[in-house]
Amino acid sequence: MKDNERKILAELLEDGRKKISDIAKNLDISRQTVSKKINQLKEEGIINSFTVDVDGGKVGLNTRAYVILNIAPSSELRHKFVKEAKKMKSISQIHHTFGRFDMILEILVENEKGLDKTLDAIRDFEAVEETETLICKYKEKNDPRDPLKHALGKDL
Repeated sequence: MKDNERKILAELLEDGRKKISDIAKNLDISRQTVSKKINQLKEEGIINSFTVDVDGGKVGLNTRAYVILNIAPSSELRHKFVKEAKKMKSISQIHHTFGRFDMILEILVENEKGLDKTLDAIRDFEAVEETETLICKYKEKNDPRDPLKHALGKDL
């Protein structure tokens, strides 16, 4: 990745609504260059979307849990589970893992009743062999941008 692209990404990580003209001014490059680079980064899949970062707790999603699970070794059952889990709106993240467990899911729901409902739905899948649920007590930090800033060389 070129230096200008890294700098543009770092600017957008600071504020995804930052004007192209402001980015250009900050980096001492033309607006056309910034616009072209942003479009290239979108086409390459480096920039997936421009979105707002909402605090789930402040909009009623007060329960966060991580479910670690083992899945049946059947690739057909695994594929079917992932396909259906992706549709579940209470699951915000799905990660395949190496180690004792096969997968980690992040769940965000209003309360423990919503968590129970989601867990019951997960356990109903034929592919799910074992689960362990970790309910978050509170969060100290939640900024997935930090590692990206570090990778781009802009530690703040």
